[in-house]
Amino acid sequence: MTNEDEDASKEKVVHVKKLCQGLQSLDRKERKQVYVEIEKYLSNPEIQFSNQELRNIFSETHMYILNGLRDRTEAVREQAIKFINFLIINKLSLNDFYLTYLFPVVIERIGTVELIEDSEEIRLQLVQLLDNIITKYSNTEQLKPFLNDCVIILAESVKDKYPAIKELSCRTIVNLATAMPRDFHMQAETLIKPVLTCFNHQRYKVRVEAIYAIGEVIMHSTYKGLDEVVTPMAEKLFDHIPVVRRAVGQVAARWMLEYRDRYSFFHKILPLSLTGLNDEVEETRLEAASLWEKVGMQYQQENEKDLKDELDFLYELPKYYPPDIIRPNPGCRVLVKRNVSKIVPAISKELTCWQEDIRVRCSQLLCAIALHAEEGITQNLQDLLLAMYTAARDDDIRVVSNISRASELLGWFVKYETWSELILPLIEEGPHYGHLTVLHGLVKGSPLEFIQPHVEKVSKYLAEDSICNSRKDKYQLQMANCVRILCTKHTGGIKDNTGYYLFKIIVTLLALRHNENKEKITESLMDDLRDTLKVDSCKDIWSLYTGRLLQNVQKNPESWTPVTDEACIFLTTIELCDEAFGENLEPVSNILEKLLDTEADSEMRLKTFYVLANIFERKCITFEKSPDAAQFLNRLIKEVFVPSLVWRAGASAEAVRAMAVHCLRHALAPPTIGVAEPFAPDELRVIADKLFPLLASLTEDPSYRSRQGALQCAAFLADKCRKADAWMVDDLIAVYSEFLKRLDDPTEKVRITALGNLPMILTDVPEDFKNYTYKAHHEMIIDTLLTHFDDDDPIIQDLVHGALLTTATINKEILLDKIERHKPVLRNVEGCDKIVEELSGMKITEIDH
Repeated sequence: MTNEDEDASKEKVVHVKKLCQGLQSLDRKERKQVYVEIEKYLSNPEIQFSNQELRNIFSETHMYILNGLRDRTEAVREQAIKFINFLIINKLSLNDFYLTYLFPVVIERIGTVELIEDSEEIRLQLVQLLDNIITKYSNTEQLKPFLNDCVIILAESVKDKYPAIKELSCRTIVNLATAMPRDFHMQAETLIKPVLTCFNHQRYKVRVEAIYAIGEVIMHSTYKGLDEVVTPMAEKLFDHIPVVRRAVGQVAARWMLEYRDRYSFFHKILPLSLTGLNDEVEETRLEAASLWEKVGMQYQQENEKDLKDELDFLYELPKYYPPDIIRPNPGCRVLVKRNVSKIVPAISKELTCWQEDIRVRCSQLLCAIALHAEEGITQNLQDLLLAMYTAARDDDIRVVSNISRASELLGWFVKYETWSELILPLIEEGPHYGHLTVLHGLVKGSPLEFIQPHVEKVSKYLAEDSICNSRKDKYQLQMANCVRILCTKHTGGIKDNTGYYLFKIIVTLLALRHNENKEKITESLMDDLRDTLKVDSCKDIWSLYTGRLLQNVQKNPESWTPVTDEACIFLTTIELCDEAFGENLEPVSNILEKLLDTEADSEMRLKTFYVLANIFERKCITFEKSPDAAQFLNRLIKEVFVPSLVWRAGASAEAVRAMAVHCLRHALAPPTIGVAEPFAPDELRVIADKLFPLLASLTEDPSYRSRQGALQCAAFLADKCRKADAWMVDDLIAVYSEFLKRLDDPTEKVRITALGNLPMILTDVPEDFKNYTYKAHHEMIIDTLLTHFDDDDPIIQDLVHGALLTTATINKEILLDKIERHKPVLRNVEGCDKIVEELSGMKITEIDH
């Protein structure tokens, strides 16, 4: 170098030093301007600076320049950082000499526990400066001495309250690890705890960068570091932001591909990768599947010799495999199978965790594990099922759905003989709907060829009274699901007892169903069973199994109450079975006699009479296939209705009488056209002798419903007796007088019923009753009716009009005479004239008959 060059170099240094004197000014604007001037001078394209010249300038001025980072004015410190960034990054060559002076100042400002730099923006710029330095000095020896300084700064800056600083610090940590791949391990673990503080930050971008930072740090840490971060990483799988969950999956996949001791930690990293396979977001699922396949392929290649004998088998698709699922590659399946025993205990524990998100992700993980482990999960099935029973009762529908899906997968891969020995005895001991949820999935997943021979056994378990007799709403729903799926797995028709067991469960569900399940559990279940058994209609099912079911429930009917299971099942059976009722009259009558005994529960009797009334109302169907309907009704009237109609004190007894009469009315009502009368004449006479006196006394009952029903029953019974030629004069005299009394009843409905049914009593009376001997009765009937002919109610008037016309068939002369004699004192003169006019048009034969 010539003297001129040396002088020029010195002149450059002197000039910069002169500019630096302005940094001592009291004016902050001047201090700030100095940095601008120096940068402008060093950037002058007309002036060339050698590396040595720049080094000399730095040596002479660094104490002034770096001191600007401590300036009391924020604007000056900001300008100082910009200048240092320009000088260190853009102008100066790679040399640890410069960093030696810079790092102590940066550490002083942002690398201490006590916060020195109070400006968030300045702290952010200092971290950015550090990041730029690391990038420039990446993979150089010059950066190695400052590894500790970098870590000290980043360990504090990553804990900064300012989110942008946290985010940048995490990225800088990744850059540092990349810049010093051979040395970073010496300080890597120091950064674990500081970075973990960002995992719960409210800004999702900070969480994402923290996850990537931890992923990089662990790549350079010992196994202790991995143990420390697995749990926090797993917690981020529950994050509500999809990109956070994706970051976890990406980091976990990298660990499984690149972590040097990964084989020892596969069981801890696997859940982080597999959970993403069932993520709610499709993009996350697809990426997780792609990464996981890559992991499996690498594992397969690394263990090709070990797996040589298995690979042919592993590639062969099983005979039965879920049709909607693509089978994972052999490496993925082997990797899971070899670690499943270490994963399942953790899954079993976390499925019952108090945190909802953990249960959701854990149930998703279970689906992935079941799919990959296939039959390899068998040894861990017992502990896993216990946790699944509890998780299946979770309030979160997502958990229940995943448990159902996992159960279905287990059914595909685990043999029936294995899972049935674990779940069926447990159900027998004390079932809850969690058991049934899992059982439903297992049966659904089991291939038809393997489960079909055992459907009868499973159905028999579920048909036990202690298992199927439940009133819990969720339990019933799951039981119904089990019935539906068992129907799809049964192919034996009516050859075995499966049909009866399923029938029994269905009837029990219908009988005991919770109010919440009225629309969810319906008779459509019987349609499913009909299709399964391949019979023509549901009526055939009732015909096949009603008798057996009645034999099963007839346990002490006299002690039943409305909430007794057997009572509910019995009533539901006889109400729904239609023709099967008539085919099983013997067991039905045996139960009814005891159930409707006068000493039995009154509320139960009320309910039973109500159901019987509905059955008798459609007796054309009920007794369609019954050859002994008359015998049944005869027995029922003698043994049940007659004792029930006898007056007893008390409100309950009164209600029972009213309902018994209501039921009897339907039993005595005329049969539908085309259906034969069930009573023979001799049987009818015996029934009439017992019923007429009771019905007569019931017309005085305090309950208007009993009075009204007694009148209707008497009219129906009289009609039957008349048609059977068993209608006696004494019967008529005993009955009609009670009808006439009820014309003065305080209840309008009873009066109308009496008038409405009186023509049925007075039509076709015995011939002897028309004789002169019974004239007093004729007059009494006509006088009473004419008295009520003046009623203000037009309905009453019309009914009396009809009744009077009917009496004309008994004694027309007396009727006409009475009308003429009463007309002057009656207001309803028009009605009287109308009757006379109508009677004059009648033929003599019609009247005299």
